[in-house]
Amino acid sequence: SKVACGVTGPRGNNNPGAARASTSPLAFLRAMKTAGATGFAAYAHHPYYGGPSETPSTAPPRPPRGQLPTAVTLGNLNVLIAEVTRLYGKKRIWLTEYGYQTNPPDRIFGVSFVNQARYLTEAYGIAKRHPRIDMFLWFLLRDEQRAASQGWESGLLTAAGKRKPSFAAFQRLRG
Repeated sequence: SKVACGVTGPRGNNNPGAARASTSPLAFLRAMKTAGATGFAAYAHHPYYGGPSETPSTAPPRPPRGQLPTAVTLGNLNVLIAEVTRLYGKKRIWLTEYGYQTNPPDRIFGVSFVNQARYLTEAYGIAKRHPRIDMFLWFLLRDEQRAASQGWESGLLTAAGKRKPSFAAFQRLRG
């Protein structure tokens, strides 16, 4: 059996005094190393996009000179892989959550149904081309039943069970 650690979200502010304090993936990796974490086979990460205008290959904004990135998405996943390599050697990389919410129903972060299918295909291609990525999990199969402002709508099916274009895209990819 294999054990992964990390399971980091895509961004963090690294500010313990902030109202919503969070730790960025790279800061978390370094803290893990400092704490002596060893004995894992893979590093798991959730490289979600930051907004609906971003494609899977869009890198997050660059940090000010001399500062480390506070976001790791698919568009700059190479910085996470480089840091894992520097700290732990050539560990496997698992992308244990990824997805694009759709509009409808999410009017803030959602993309069109067609773009969701396109981005699923692009994201899968990015992951498949990297030799150290063995796992790429799409989050969710079916949109949550809760209101759009409270749920997550990245499913291949709507909450009512209707297939989105991403369902067919997923079927083609698994082929």
